[in-house]
Amino acid sequence: QPGVRLLPMSDDRVETHVRARDLIPPGGEVVALVSGGADSTCLWHALRGLGYRVSALHVDHGLRGAESREDARFCREMLGAEVVEAPPARPTEDALRELRYAVASDRLRATGHTASDQVETVLYRLVSSGAAGGIKPKREDGVVRPLLTLWREDTEGYCRAVGLEFRVDSSNPDTRRGLLRDEVLPLLRQLHPAAERNLLRLAEERPSRLDELLAARDGS
Repeated sequence: QPGVRLLPMSDDRVETHVRARDLIPPGGEVVALVSGGADSTCLWHALRGLGYRVSALHVDHGLRGAESREDARFCREMLGAEVVEAPPARPTEDALRELRYAVASDRLRATGHTASDQVETVLYRLVSSGAAGGIKPKREDGVVRPLLTLWREDTEGYCRAVGLEFRVDSSNPDTRRGLLRDEVLPLLRQLHPAAERNLLRLAEERPSRLDELLAARDGS
């Protein structure tokens, strides 16, 4: 549940999730897409500890000046990351995501998305499209999400427990996720303390027979 600290080397949630979803071959190679934040730093460190052959890649969009340069320096020096500069033609969240996923597309890549990101995604898609779609554990283009069973508090606790520094993105509050995280979700918790857990269930449930019939192109 939110706030429960993942104790390094004593919690097998990451490995259980990876094996159950067949995300990374045992002992296999994977590229951790790192921003320098707690989630991707935890991803890089935890996968290494589980015996995977992990390299790191940081995509620098250069949108925050000195802060972006410091993020890139941190990832290069602390995580051994390859840094790729990819300034966007238009600085929208969707365009930035497409740029990141276009890099190293010939390799298996992992992102640090957590259960917290899953909840925010479900909530955004509900209000924007009426559909409760979530983040896929494994995308068709070879991007996997090994941390979907952890909450954001877990990754921060992990980093502190093993003495890993991490960066904090000052632009987060200005994003759609930042609005949901800082303003919408706290209000939903006031309505019901299990709001996040219940939203997470929407991402995990299979479509109903009615949903499948409505989505089908064939007549009946």
